[in-house]
Amino acid sequence: MGTFHVRVRVFSLANPERSQEVDMLVDTGATHPVIPRALALELGIRPVERRRLLLATGEVILRDVGWAGFEYSGRFAAAMSVLGGPRELPILGAIALEGMGLQVDPQEKKLRPAREYLLATA
Repeated sequence: MGTFHVRVRVFSLANPERSQEVDMLVDTGATHPVIPRALALELGIRPVERRRLLLATGEVILRDVGWAGFEYSGRFAAAMSVLGGPRELPILGAIALEGMGLQVDPQEKKLRPAREYLLATA
């Protein structure tokens, strides 16, 4: 598929004015978004727990996670996010993409609105 980056506004859910534009790698294989720990703390995004995460190499690592907000092209999502280490790239993972109702167009290397489904109506 190849990789590409998009510019995303990352923000604190407690105070959405505390935000920053971040160049993020789009990775549908990553469950959670990854944001730099220093940025998270600057925005007021605090760790709420530690989770075991599986890397593509098969290695299991422990990382702090916390709730962050994301905005891309007028679409918003709140997602449990990995507070990355100093060498970890900012990643826009599947949970944030789905939360914003976006899907990857691999040929055009861009995000576009996804068809969203509702199981049942009342």
